[in-house]
Amino acid sequence: MRKWISGVGLLFIVLLMAGVCYSAGQMRKIGGDDGPALTMVAASVHRVFASLATGDSIEAWMGVSGSVRPSRHGVLRVGDSLTVVPPNVGAEGQRSTWIVTKVVPGALLVLQRRGESLGVVVSSRHYQVEARGDSTAVISTVAAPMIEARMGRSQGRATGGAMMTFASKMMLTALRAQSKAELLRLKSHVEGQP
Repeated sequence: MRKWISGVGLLFIVLLMAGVCYSAGQMRKIGGDDGPALTMVAASVHRVFASLATGDSIEAWMGVSGSVRPSRHGVLRVGDSLTVVPPNVGAEGQRSTWIVTKVVPGALLVLQRRGESLGVVVSSRHYQVEARGDSTAVISTVAAPMIEARMGRSQGRATGGAMMTFASKMMLTALRAQSKAELLRLKSHVEGQP
């Protein structure tokens, strides 16, 4: 009886690990590699940047996981905030706020999300816009200093280090996948596609 229970337990662990590995592979396909995401938009740099860095149009592309409320209308300026409200009414505690930390008109928009309790940068996004032929390239770079630091600390540990590193990589991949989805929504919004 013990051998049978041990066998079933081992089979469960093997199936669980296979599922985790498959999920990681799927996230990798969605999120892409570790580099920046690039999307080409068939419009002028001015038009793309206006859609990217205007509080009134930001929900059209950034509202992938809920609604986005800018602190004011018009072109974003350093210090403005974007509050992302989750789609679930009962998830009020899961709001996140992005702060505009740098704006170079027609070229660059940098957003940072800070942890509510610690005040440290949880993640940041850099949106660079540049002309390429008759289109505009939008390059999005995602950084997550807290996650990347956690990965560095956990790699040296024997116990649980591999799982922490794996979980951190999955979180970073999810952030990159969300950023890529937002760029595709920006492209659709600017080009007038449904």
